[in-house]
Amino acid sequence: MGAFVRAPWLQRVLATAGALVLLCLWVVSNDPAHGGAPPHIYVTDAANNRIIRMDDITGAGWTTFGTIGPGVNQFSFPKGLFVDPAGHIYATDANNARIVRIDDMTGKNWTTLGGPVPGGGANQFYSPTGIVADSAGKIYVTDEGNNRVVRMDDMTGRGWTALGAAGSGPNQFRSPTGIAIDAAGKIYVADAGNARIVRIDDITGAGWTTFGSRGHEKNQFKYPVAIVVESTGKIDVIDGGDNRLIRIDDMTGKGWTVFGSSDADTKGNRFGNPFGLAIDSAGPIYVADTRNNRLVRMENIAGSGWTTLGTIGPGVKQFVGPQSVFLR
Repeated sequence: MGAFVRAPWLQRVLATAGALVLLCLWVVSNDPAHGGAPPHIYVTDAANNRIIRMDDITGAGWTTFGTIGPGVNQFSFPKGLFVDPAGHIYATDANNARIVRIDDMTGKNWTTLGGPVPGGGANQFYSPTGIVADSAGKIYVTDEGNNRVVRMDDMTGRGWTALGAAGSGPNQFRSPTGIAIDAAGKIYVADAGNARIVRIDDITGAGWTTFGSRGHEKNQFKYPVAIVVESTGKIDVIDGGDNRLIRIDDMTGKGWTVFGSSDADTKGNRFGNPFGLAIDSAGPIYVADTRNNRLVRMENIAGSGWTTLGTIGPGVKQFVGPQSVFLR
């Protein structure tokens, strides 16, 4: 089993209800087209052990699902989130070492794979983080603690195929987190511990291409955690360790554009260890601003129309360590 690598700042804790809650965090989300209708917003509210759905950034239609535990309709730090075109909801239940699929926000047809004990074999996970399904319904998971990416045909684990081991070379990862698939079926991974993003043609690792090195300057990341590939081919990355959103035209880094500051803050247009990202096909950007316990919406990467929702807590329009955001 690969070592589960955590950056030092991941050891920070949140104080809530008189207790300290460890942030074992995060994920990626990829925005689908939504036929012109405003999409619902889905969020994994990790430390509250629930999934949230709302109609818009005002919190209208606020609906929650989940409580803490290892059983049916329960989570322990849900991180990754994906909603398919039929409305099925997929989540990585990190501390229960499993993935979950439900038909809707009632929990209908609750189905799991993996857990409750972490493992490194077939149909096993160790802190699964990102999750996405392709157009054929195949499911891809970043198995963060095992330093690998896994693909399976369905929730039975049929066709289980894994790529990766701990390291910084080809076909190796260190704490892979976010995952996305483009229109051509290429797989993109936020290889957080290696401070880079990776693109491969398929689960065999063919076409292995990397971009990034560790740092704060152009073409560098501190701890990239979420990745989205737009329909135009532009790549958007949340650099959670540096509190910023980065957009590039392609894997060469062309068009490098940054929003955010390495100084985490709640004032102005700043993030505090953001982890989740979704981009509406109409243009607006949504960020799970984790340490600030809020969801942020902006019209573009310049930060225009900056709007936030959330305070720390377990109630309505509250979050504790929101991880992923997804639009459907």
